[in-house]
Amino acid sequence: MYKLYIKENISSKEFLEEVLKKYNTKSKIITNEHRKPYLEDNEIYFNISHSGKYTVIVVGDSEIGVDIQKMSYKPKVVKRFYNQKEKELATSELEFTKIWTIKEAYVKKLGIGLSYGLENVDTTELDNIEVIIKEDYVIAICY
Repeated sequence: MYKLYIKENISSKEFLEEVLKKYNTKSKIITNEHRKPYLEDNEIYFNISHSGKYTVIVVGDSEIGVDIQKMSYKPKVVKRFYNQKEKELATSELEFTKIWTIKEAYVKKLGIGLSYGLENVDTTELDNIEVIIKEDYVIAICY
């Protein structure tokens, strides 16, 4: 289970403090070797992303990742990071952005950062994903 929080025009730090207050935690925020933030000594997991005017935070009871991107289409990114199935699906800004946000949310969930290689993430084979469209933004949650 997870809860998604979305807010406009707020800093990531300020929004995270606001959200974590709802969970009555005083745990210190620490990071792993790839800079993924965690709550020290706590069973609450969170992830954060921002794009344009939006900041999103997802909180759950297990590892979780979130990404938000304004819709776009970048042929060079498709060529470099998308496998053949993904290339066939990425026929519009919306479909391109869905695939890209899922890739980013997935590596954020794993806590290994972009060094994993987004070209190694096959979004057509992943489970436990939710994609939300908000105006001209795409939010992907991997849980």
